[in-house]
Order: sequence, then C-alpha cells, then structure tokens
Amino acid sequence: IYERNKELEMLKTAHTRVKKQLSEKTGELDHCQKRLEVIEDEVYNLRKRVEDLKKELAQREDEVDMRNNQIRKLQRTSDELSEHNDTLQTQLNTLESRLRQRTDAMFNPAQRRQLAADVSDEEFDEE
Repeated sequence: IYERNKELEMLKTAHTRVKKQLSEKTGELDHCQKRLEVIEDEVYNLRKRVEDLKKELAQREDEVDMRNNQIRKLQRTSDELSEHNDTLQTQLNTLESRLRQRTDAMFNPAQRRQLAADVSDEEFDEE
C-alpha cells in the first residue's frame, strides 16, 4: 500500500506537471493563432493594396500612351505646317523675284520686250 500510494503520488505530480505544460502550450497555441489571424489580415490588406497599385499603374500607363500619341500627332502636324510654310516661302520668294524683274523691265526697253514674251509664255502654260 505504501508503494502504491507513493506511485499514486508520483502519478498525481506527473499529471499536474503535464496538465500545467498542456495549459502553457494551449496558451502559446492561442497566442500563435491570434498572431496568425493578424498576419493573415495584413497579407490580405497588402494583396489588396498591390492590386489597387497595379490598377493605378495601368491607368497611368494608359494616360502616358495617350499623351505620347498626342505628342506624335502634334509633331506630325507641326512638320506638315513647317513644310507648307517652306513651300509658301519659296512661292513668295519667286513672286517677289518676278515682281522685281518686271519693275526693272518697266525702266529698260529691252527687258520690257522680254517681260512681254515671258508673260505670254506663262499665260500659254496656264491654259
């Protein structure tokens, strides 16, 4: 009986120790589960933020593409206008040169005859 009581006492002590360890481990597990929930919430929020940033990036890239297209269109228009301006400037220079020649010819009889012939040729070319 004595040995049995001693063994029973040892088992009770061991049971109490194991019960205390189980309680500590259960507390640790609860703490870890709460921490896991917090981390999962953080991960969810971060993933949502990443998706939002991806959408915003796509919108900004679309805006950049649109503006680049506008710039290219404006550049083409500018080039076309510059070319047209050059053409008009050439025509103006030609007309000014002809005007000077005709003005000079009005004062020179030989040039006056040549001018009359040129004007006749131009009228003939236009018809």
